Amino acid sequence: MARKSLLLWLFVCSLSVAHAQPAISSSLSKDEQVKTIWAWYKKSLLTQDSASVVNQLQAAEQYYRNKDLELPMQQAWLIQQVYLSTQYRGLPTSVDIMLRAEETARQKGWPMVAAECWYYTGDYYFVLEKFGPAFEYMQKARHLFEAKGINNYPYTRRYAGGLAECYYRFGEYEQAIKHYKEALAVPAYWNNVFYFTAVENSIALCYQQLKQYDSAIYYFNRSHASAAAVKDSFYMSLSYGNLGYTYHLQGKDMLALPLLLEDYEGSMKAREWGSAINAAMVLVTIYLRQGKVSEAQRYLDLARPYVYQWGGAVLYKNWYENLYRYHQYKGNDALALQYADSLLLYKDSLAVIRGNRTLNQAKLKVETEQHLKAINELEYQRRQEVFIRNSLLIVLLLTCIIGLLWVNRQRLKRNKELQLSAMAREKDRQQLAFAQQELTGYTNKLKEKNELIEQFRQELEQLQQHGLQENKERMENLHQLLNATILTEEDWRTFRDLYEKVYPGFFIRLREKMPDLSAADTRLIALTKLQLPPKDMAAMLGVSYDAIKKARQRLRKKVNLPEEGSLDELVNLI
Repeated sequence: MARKSLLLWLFVCSLSVAHAQPAISSSLSKDEQVKTIWAWYKKSLLTQDSASVVNQLQAAEQYYRNKDLELPMQQAWLIQQVYLSTQYRGLPTSVDIMLRAEETARQKGWPMVAAECWYYTGDYYFVLEKFGPAFEYMQKARHLFEAKGINNYPYTRRYAGGLAECYYRFGEYEQAIKHYKEALAVPAYWNNVFYFTAVENSIALCYQQLKQYDSAIYYFNRSHASAAAVKDSFYMSLSYGNLGYTYHLQGKDMLALPLLLEDYEGSMKAREWGSAINAAMVLVTIYLRQGKVSEAQRYLDLARPYVYQWGGAVLYKNWYENLYRYHQYKGNDALALQYADSLLLYKDSLAVIRGNRTLNQAKLKVETEQHLKAINELEYQRRQEVFIRNSLLIVLLLTCIIGLLWVNRQRLKRNKELQLSAMAREKDRQQLAFAQQELTGYTNKLKEKNELIEQFRQELEQLQQHGLQENKERMENLHQLLNATILTEEDWRTFRDLYEKVYPGFFIRLREKMPDLSAADTRLIALTKLQLPPKDMAAMLGVSYDAIKKARQRLRKKVNLPEEGSLDELVNLI
């Protein structure tokens, strides 16, 4: 009876004829896809020669790549690396292979596969009892699994068993239980790849070390039931032997005895000599307690050939302790004293070993904590770098968004301004057209007025020629009308307002350029810009045609207009 050490995988290998890679449907869950290809490897490929194994794994990788099954393709590649590393049984080759595989996986953009490579790196360190780096690499793998979400990748739970083994070696049994139970959460359909029996047995051993015997008994029974389900006779015996030893620790030797006997017989049959000797030593102790000296002697004799072959401090201590008690019970005091000396020697040696082991465990714990601290610091630094990078990206993105919004706002503003400008221009155009229409209409009315006045003038001349007395009053009225100013001050203001709408700022510019002009000159220039004939100007201003001509001549002299210059051209420049 002995604790059978789990290293990392806890898989069962069975012999079978190799066949091509299994067909995997994309409808299967990620977990089932991984389980299928690992089951094929463990049950079908490991019995073949290395060249055949590698060729079939490479073919499987290509097959899954062609089928666009990314996860099985990655796992086929990973299994190749694991298989190649197992062909070397020592450092640094095996570790180097897995570390190179990890780097390659990262370059391929396969972070989960890279983490699995870390795990197997830790596995090789663990086998060589380099528990510090073993724990470091397994923890690195664990951190990445957790970051990606273990529930998203359930198959990674099986790796928790290796981490649990490290905690067991450190004497951290509660932590070991935690991780063993997580490994035990692997779905039941992994039973042809993952060995649940061994995990349950290891959980029970942790509870046994913690002296939580009820829990230990529960898990030893579970381990026995699991072993019975797969017809593993050795593990059936081993779990019963461990269960018997638990009863023995509780002082329940009657319950322990049959279980230990079964463990001894099963271990001998399986040629597991270490487990058989441990069971025999406990049986000797129980038989001596019960006074069954002959039965005790029988198992001492059965164990003797193997004790010195499989010796160790613990085994020798139990061996000499049983010999001491046996001869003491037989009354052989001299032999009892002789074996007592050997017992004390090995007890002291065992105490030193346990002390050294405790010290080593403490050192390993400190070393592990330092590794974890370094890992956490690196992880914190990485997260800070990621945070800073993401913050910069967010600031850059927000700046771009704000910039785009600003540009868009400016564009909308510009479009709005252009639209308003176009509307203003259209409004100005319409107002100008309306003002021109009004000015033209007003001018036409003045022309009509001029025509009416001309008729009055002709009628007055006719009346003067006939000289009739009765027409005297009518002649006076016509004469007053003719002498009246056609363009009155009120008319001028109305005319000027319309004129300003058509020619904005004209009168201001005229005053700036020709400040010496009289009001009559200003009116004459305004009518000239309208390109009215002198006759119409005379009528509108209420003067004669000759007066208009003389006024234009005076205006030319006032503004110093040369002979070849035209007054109309000058006015158009204003």
